[in-house]
Amino acid sequence: MNKTQVLALLVLAFTGFAQALDIPADQPVCRLYGLLQLFATVGGVLVAAYSGFQLATTHDPTERGNSKVLISGVVIGLIIVWIAPMLVKSLVGATSVCGW
Repeated sequence: MNKTQVLALLVLAFTGFAQALDIPADQPVCRLYGLLQLFATVGGVLVAAYSGFQLATTHDPTERGNSKVLISGVVIGLIIVWIAPMLVKSLVGATSVCGW
């Protein structure tokens, strides 16, 4: 076994001894995450709208390809931003993370 596998095994072994984590929604980190989520969503929608407009109006194949890549990047980014609390909750065994 290499060092990475041993470390992963130790982390998994000690997660059973950890207490359930509960991060209430009024914590500063939750407020910061809420602002990040809000700005990422608004920015993502604006970028996707611009890219969709560019995709609908241009006839250049390279610009159309760039628009498609930009829209897919926005979708992937928004999925990451919105799934992050549920992922943290499942990874650390939390009962509640920022109200999720």
